[in-house]
Amino acid sequence: MSIKIHQPLALVFSFSILLLLLLFAGRMSEFMLFANWGEVLQSAQYFVAFFIRALRFDIKYLSTLLLLFAWIPLIVFALFPAGWFSTYLRWAFSLLLVLTCYIVFIDIGYMYYFQKPIDVLIFGFLEDDTNAIMAIMLSNYRLIGLFILFCLFSYVLVTLFLSLSRNLSPENTVQPSRKKQFLTWFFSFLLLVVLARGSLDTFPLQRKHASVSDNNFLNSLVMNSPFNVYYAFSDKKVNNQAVFKQDLLKLNDLTSLKQLEEKAGYDEDHLRVKTPESVLLDQLKPHVIVVQMESWSSQIARKNSPRNNVLGDFAQHAAQDHFYTHFFSNQYATNPTIEGLLLNSPITPLSQSIASKTHFKLSNILPFKRKGYTTQFLSGGYSSWRNHSQFWPAQGFDRYIGRSTIESTYQVDASDNPWGVYEEYVFKYLEKTLEEAESAGESLFSFVLTTNNHPPVRLPDNVRIPELQPEAYGYAPDNNEIRQILSGYYYQTDQLGRFISWVKQSDFKNRVIIMATGDHPLRHFVKKPSLKDLFNIHAVATYFYVPESLDKLVGTPDNLVGSHYDLFPTLFELSLSNASYYSFGQSLMEKSTESEYGWSTGGKFIFSDGVADTQTQQFYRWENAEKSLLNPRPLPLDAAKKKSVEKEKYRTILKKYLLVEDYKATDKSAK
Repeated sequence: MSIKIHQPLALVFSFSILLLLLLFAGRMSEFMLFANWGEVLQSAQYFVAFFIRALRFDIKYLSTLLLLFAWIPLIVFALFPAGWFSTYLRWAFSLLLVLTCYIVFIDIGYMYYFQKPIDVLIFGFLEDDTNAIMAIMLSNYRLIGLFILFCLFSYVLVTLFLSLSRNLSPENTVQPSRKKQFLTWFFSFLLLVVLARGSLDTFPLQRKHASVSDNNFLNSLVMNSPFNVYYAFSDKKVNNQAVFKQDLLKLNDLTSLKQLEEKAGYDEDHLRVKTPESVLLDQLKPHVIVVQMESWSSQIARKNSPRNNVLGDFAQHAAQDHFYTHFFSNQYATNPTIEGLLLNSPITPLSQSIASKTHFKLSNILPFKRKGYTTQFLSGGYSSWRNHSQFWPAQGFDRYIGRSTIESTYQVDASDNPWGVYEEYVFKYLEKTLEEAESAGESLFSFVLTTNNHPPVRLPDNVRIPELQPEAYGYAPDNNEIRQILSGYYYQTDQLGRFISWVKQSDFKNRVIIMATGDHPLRHFVKKPSLKDLFNIHAVATYFYVPESLDKLVGTPDNLVGSHYDLFPTLFELSLSNASYYSFGQSLMEKSTESEYGWSTGGKFIFSDGVADTQTQQFYRWENAEKSLLNPRPLPLDAAKKKSVEKEKYRTILKKYLLVEDYKATDKSAK
């Protein structure tokens, strides 16, 4: 090898120091900006372990880059003039510093928006409508400021790198012998391989080693931003493609489907169940409306008052009918929630996966189709979003109506809301289809997707926003950003309320069932969430209107707990006679204080007496009478709660297994 080793080593040294400082600065920025100090300081005894483990992840990342972009390319550059390798390293290391800096800043922005480091959800965010994403970024001064700061920081970082490496390079170098060069390269290569592995143990350093304390926030910062991206990509690949190639029974040390069903809490008669036979339901065949409300947080709804009118016209129906605020969304994004509700799917996104053409038997639309219902998916957004217009008709919907159809029907100009047409037109179109179904003697099942409460909030010019109180949520009265968020919440909820009022005044009010629920809580609404807020950051509102003659929900308490997988079993029992369906949840009529629970992705479980974090195996009891805040002093999970958690673990595997089997059957028949 005929390469001047001193100058390349100066470049390597400068790059290594600056990269490690960059990763440390990114981690500490998130720590300073987003930590709940009261709780983090209680875990101070873990700080040394935290910093050591974090440094190991940083060195693992650095060593991997050096192997891929310096040590291996060195073999090729040995064939070229000596100065070429140094020139290559300047460019390669400069670009790697900028790229890593970009990932770090993305992670900080993601932490601000989602209150957690980058995970698989980022791909859903990036695959959303591009114009809408740009509108969000351009409307949020913090994100604009973060981008400007990234540009400045990158410039300074690269300038420092070039300056430092130049100062460290000697003017006159003595060329070592080829043997010495080779031995230096070989032994440093071996050292880098060990460091890139991150461990001398049986297993390399990986995500499972990121848990160093009893504090989830501290644990979430152990891995650096590039590793967060790596594992997010890995999770996406597993969910989107690899899962359909796996033997899920073998992968989970199961010998048979029967064993999996037993571990999931089912015997032969309980996975697929039948609703009772009902002459009344056979005669009425009620219309069923399911509304998925964008970011319909329980926390915001619970603070409704005459001076903080966030519910609008819906407030009267929340008081008259069944309104539950102790519900968890099983997923934390819009499309995953749709697929969870309608397909019982923990695999997401199905609509954009290799299984997008599969007809899934787990579809919750099928029980309505088998009973002769007309089925429609009504979305305020574009029908091309997430391949919806192609995917959902294959799952049992007769038609998919999106933004363009609604705007064309009412000859309205496209709204300035990048996510969808104004909600008033969505519900107006729903009223139209209900009237048409009623006139034709049909029974209608309609799934409705609202969009206007998604930031950036853009509302019609003629909307009059009532008095709202940011201070009810701990913000300053003049906080215009929070006031805008509350305005969007008010607008969509008021429009839902007006639709329900229209139904109740119609001639067919006694044969319509309405269920509404939030797709996920409003993100980053809680400032620096603590353990006390573990309920608020996962809870969504859920509402049922059921005609008196069909209402089996009478007597269920308002503080009943559950999650999305409970909702369709409830709807089936309320609306269908002698209908078979997959039961992955528990209908609200069957819940009791002893048996009720709900759960959210990420391992949070809500029980009647509090919330459990299954990642740390700790349980937090309610602190106040209205069950909105938790006592931060943890208790161990009792046996009954552990059994519920374990059951849901195997139910998730079972759902995946059944979905994969449907895909394999379709794939086999296609061949």
